[in-house]
Amino acid sequence: MSTSRAGPVAASCCSPSAGLRTDLDADAVAAVAAALASPLRVQILDVLIRSDAEVCQCELLALFDIAQPSLSHHIGRLVAAGLVRVERRHRWAWYSADSTALAGLTAWSG
Repeated sequence: MSTSRAGPVAASCCSPSAGLRTDLDADAVAAVAAALASPLRVQILDVLIRSDAEVCQCELLALFDIAQPSLSHHIGRLVAAGLVRVERRHRWAWYSADSTALAGLTAWSG
């Protein structure tokens, strides 16, 4: 004998005041949210957003006092989410925030 009870029939319940958005790329928003789930990645992105020019990885290593493999991991997550761009110059990598991805996130949340 089951003690669970069924909820109201959908047709007899009220409908949501806001329907589904057909233009929402929920996968992209979820990828961004996952990338920003780490406070360190939020801080890295904040530095890149506020910088007037690309930021060298050597600057981020010193600023956050982290090892190269750790920085690469975190930057990789931000790049995969489309939030950060990478430009290789000789042996260094230079990072910048991707304004297109940030505009999309702002438009969705705004």
